[in-house]
Amino acid sequence: MSEENVELAARFYEPATSKSEMLAGLPRIMEFCHPDVEWTPREEGSTYRGREGVRRALERWLDSFDAYRYEVERIIDCGRDKVLVVGFDVGRGASSGAEARSLNYELLTIRDGMIVRFCEYETKQEALEAAGLRE
Repeated sequence: MSEENVELAARFYEPATSKSEMLAGLPRIMEFCHPDVEWTPREEGSTYRGREGVRRALERWLDSFDAYRYEVERIIDCGRDKVLVVGFDVGRGASSGAEARSLNYELLTIRDGMIVRFCEYETKQEALEAAGLRE
């Protein structure tokens, strides 16, 4: 099952090469998610629930950028039902025009071939601990 989980994560992040592609691809990527999916972004501390709630939250978040893309650096099989995606958020703020690039760790929980939860972490150590692993 681990190989299938890694492949699912890779397909989930495929349309992340530009803001416009991400927005256009949201309906498709939501199909990879369980209807009761949960997303916890690191910036807000909030959790968004359900495909529609996650989609709307992603749209609002993307609206804060003039340009945005997500560059997957690596996908790590954490065993059982967890996959860690290490990547870079790269964007230019809509209001400030400031360019930013930050390393991001997203831990995906996958069950029955669907993403049921994705949670962002500041550090690899935090993400690995959440997955029940150590470096």
